[in-house]
Amino acid sequence: MSDWEPLVGLVSAVVAMITWVPWYGDILLVNRLIAPRSYRLVLGLAPFACLLFLWFCLERSAAKAVRESGFYILIYMALGAAALGVTAQLLVFLGVSARDDVLERRNGAALIAVAGALLGATLCFTGGNIGEGPGVEVVLISAGTALCAWFVLWYVVEMFSGRVVAERITVDRDTGSGVRLAALLVADGVILGAAVAGDWMPDRFLHDFAISAWPALALAVLAALVERFSSSRSSIIRSVLIALGYLLVAAVWALHRGIRA
Repeated sequence: MSDWEPLVGLVSAVVAMITWVPWYGDILLVNRLIAPRSYRLVLGLAPFACLLFLWFCLERSAAKAVRESGFYILIYMALGAAALGVTAQLLVFLGVSARDDVLERRNGAALIAVAGALLGATLCFTGGNIGEGPGVEVVLISAGTALCAWFVLWYVVEMFSGRVVAERITVDRDTGSGVRLAALLVADGVILGAAVAGDWMPDRFLHDFAISAWPALALAVLAALVERFSSSRSSIIRSVLIALGYLLVAAVWALHRGIRA
């Protein structure tokens, strides 16, 4: 373990505190008498479920040095909590807010989208922890690349759909739009997480990432077209089928890349 890795863990813990304290403060204090308890429960438990998934993957699939060291596990868990916390705070810039839309306006479609975003970001970060590598810097590069691509693809969908996705979720409260966006974010998380997973090979990283991640771009373009030509009050059944299609494509591609690797 290098001298600076514990510092990364400490800084990550501080960032996690800074980002998650307001999140849970909002759950406890904002609109307590009006927002459904089920909404608060989902917002409160979702981050813990995501971090539990990360811990499970670290124990099973991280580098050998990480699996054999509880201190390394703590560092990566802190880094994951920080990455997820920053993601949660950035959701508002893509048009969906846990505080404003879910808690203040009791918007179920926004709750679905937020939960999908947290899971999708977790999958991106988790992929960066899978495989052998020299240390924390590899996780920062791998997971950071996947998360940045994930945010860019979400922005692409919003822009090329004519900025209708966030509006339908937050203004029209369209559950179908929330389901489709959540599934897309999870599917992109699967693809991008799988693209950065594996043993670290610096000379091939960007090349392998481009080859493995391109279906996420294809899904984003497809999703933008779907949203552009969908009605503001879409059929739930149709939306669920589209969502399952996104997830199936991601799962098949990730399995295909895993078998080839």
